[in-house]
This record gives sequence, C-alpha cells and structure tokens, in this order.
Amino acid sequence: MGRYISETGTASTVVREISSNYDAEVNDRILLDSSGGSFTVTLPIVSSLLVNDTIQFIDVVSSAGANVITIDRNGALIQGTSENLDIDVDGATITIMYSGTTYGWILIGT
Repeated sequence: MGRYISETGTASTVVREISSNYDAEVNDRILLDSSGGSFTVTLPIVSSLLVNDTIQFIDVVSSAGANVITIDRNGALIQGTSENLDIDVDGATITIMYSGTTYGWILIGT
C-alpha cells in the first residue's frame, strides 16, 4: 500500500514552503512561492516509489502564471507521457499519485 495524503491532511503529511529548486518527498504538501522567479521541483526517483504515493502542490501566492513552476518527472512518466509538468496557472492546486510504471504519476485532484 502506498503512502498518501488523507482528506483531512493528517496521514504523515509534511507541509513545506518552497521558493527555489527542491527535491520533493512522498507525502509532501508543497506551498509554492514563485513570486521571486521560476524554479523546479523534482519528483522522487522511481525506484523509491510505491503505488499510491502522493504529493500535493499549491501555488500559495498565485504567481505561477508569471513565474512557471516546473515539476521534473525524474525518469517517471506523468499522465503516461515523458514530459515534465508545468504549473502555470495562478493559484493552482495539484495532487498527484504514483500509479505504477504504465502511467507513472497521475493527477488525482486540482
């Protein structure tokens, strides 16, 4: 069974405030602040992942439209594709879950 963020946000979730490049960890709830410029968040390496592992990204200052935040897939697929994910909408909240090697990280909430 994977590690996950519960609906109440209490299942081993770690809240992190990030404003520069960062290596994400499973169960991170990341408060993104790109008001100072664009940056990249790198997902955990595939070999460390379990199906259902979850990470949440929140554009807490609504600046992603002007300063894009890149989610680096770190070798895993995102939605079944070999492309990084760009957060470029002000105020976006995105939750992703690792589904296995076929589709990789999938979006499960916005």
